[in-house]
Amino acid sequence: MQTKTILLASCIVLFGLPASAAEKVTGVNKDLQVLSEVNAVIPDKPGHTFKQLAVTWKATGTSDLANFWASAVEQQDNVGGDTKTKGYGTGHLANGELAYFSWEGTTKAVPKEGGAFDLTGSGTFNWLGGTGKYQKLSGSGTYTCKGNQTGVECPWGGEPQY
Repeated sequence: MQTKTILLASCIVLFGLPASAAEKVTGVNKDLQVLSEVNAVIPDKPGHTFKQLAVTWKATGTSDLANFWASAVEQQDNVGGDTKTKGYGTGHLANGELAYFSWEGTTKAVPKEGGAFDLTGSGTFNWLGGTGKYQKLSGSGTYTCKGNQTGVECPWGGEPQY
């Protein structure tokens, strides 16, 4: 569950599409599902692991184009409760077009009694093109995440160009 939450916080980031090129687009990523996960223990520090994940999530936002489902891969470099993330994804839009994006960020999970935890995260993302009208999509934005063992939501915002 913590892997899902950390992943949601870090990768959820991600990212709606513009209603117009000059308009700021905002949204929220949620409903993360981990499709696969590979872990490696790194023996240089206590609690150091490296993870590669394939994930999907839903995004809702301020325009029709900011509502999509995402398929993505993410790498997590974890030391204790501190995680550095980097990922690449595809936003699948209702009209069949695609928007590509990347993100980088950090997440901190603070353990509590009984397996509970609080999680916070933040980072940046970039749009990397797409299909159809979004072939030249570019621009960047930021995200923040908050959550616990019951769920995480990650609001984001950016200024796309296309």
